[in-house]
Amino acid sequence: MAPPLRKTWLVLISSVFAQAAISGLQLGLPALGPAIHIEAGFDTATIGLLFGLVGIASAFAVIAWGQIADRTSDRFVSVFGLLVTAGAIVLAAVAALENQFIAMGALLVISGISAAAPSIGIIKGMSGSFTGHPRLGLAFGTRQAAIPIGAGVAGLTLPIIALQAQIAAALLVLAVVLIVAGIAMAVALRHPGHQSPSAQVTDLETVPTDTAQNELPPVPWRLLAPILAAAILLTASQVGITALLSLYLFTARGWSYGGAAAAFTFVMLTAGAARVFMGMAADRWPRARVLLICLVGLLTAGLLLIVAATGDYQVSAVILIIAAISGMSWASLTVTVIVATVPTARIGQVQGIYNGMCWFGAGFAPIIIGLAVQEYGWSLGWILLAISSIAGVIVASTRVRTVLVAPAAAMEQTRG
Repeated sequence: MAPPLRKTWLVLISSVFAQAAISGLQLGLPALGPAIHIEAGFDTATIGLLFGLVGIASAFAVIAWGQIADRTSDRFVSVFGLLVTAGAIVLAAVAALENQFIAMGALLVISGISAAAPSIGIIKGMSGSFTGHPRLGLAFGTRQAAIPIGAGVAGLTLPIIALQAQIAAALLVLAVVLIVAGIAMAVALRHPGHQSPSAQVTDLETVPTDTAQNELPPVPWRLLAPILAAAILLTASQVGITALLSLYLFTARGWSYGGAAAAFTFVMLTAGAARVFMGMAADRWPRARVLLICLVGLLTAGLLLIVAATGDYQVSAVILIIAAISGMSWASLTVTVIVATVPTARIGQVQGIYNGMCWFGAGFAPIIIGLAVQEYGWSLGWILLAISSIAGVIVASTRVRTVLVAPAAAMEQTRG
């Protein structure tokens, strides 16, 4: 008798919750920037270094986790990563209680290593259930929406908890959520993955290949290379904004602690809705996915340049909030392109490399921008992030031409 198959709705709900939980750490943690500034006495450059090191740790670890996911299971890397991350956060909370803030920072960096695992497991688990599904873009758009939504909820609640009961209490709450997410993923991914029986091809970029039954299918690296390279630059711009947004509003624009946290939450929740919309657009116009990425990148760069030019006025804060939303909305498109292009059996490896690229950009952006702001002011920081976004668009635009010729190339390969 064949083993029971996963229920796609259960996989989706559990994956969204787990992704929201892990994003509460990866992206929601910067909302504690003002609290760390007050309680630990860290300056802007030090805070940027802390958040950057968490991202760099994730960048190196996520590639290895992708290989592990392909050789073990999506369930193992998801559950193991969530529970180990929760343990590291608990230890960081203990360090904060003892006023050992250097140790707290080190443990948060360590948590970045284990936190890289669940994102890989979630993508691989959803790929096994949704690849070929007519709502592929919507499913992954919803998953991608969980990233800013989880960060937004964390960005609202963690500063309030830290303000009332110190940073340690906020970290403990985050650890509990991660444990619950680990249990949910253990239940949702307990059966083998499968492709939807109603599968249909919705992405003209997929290249058919002939492989032996027991061989791993090849990865179309030529099609993926521009997306992977652009991910570094676009993520650097995205995370450079969000990692320092609360601190900028608090220190440069004179916003209250609560006001800065509320703005951070608004950005994340709105960006979540934008990602769902982009996922729907990916289903509606599958061959325009990369073009949409380029348009979003250009919009973000333009808004950042306006912020740099209006830095002495309060309107710059509003424009920066809009830029943060725009800068986060492209991720649904890139993940959909990757999942639609890569065979499910290789999705762990490819997603590991993609996430590594993203975290590489995410790790260095706060460090570089934090140092630039410390020495030369905020305007230079926004200009550097705009340049990064424009460079990402230039790299991704090479894929637009590739997409237009890919279907014809695939047909020639099939004939051969």
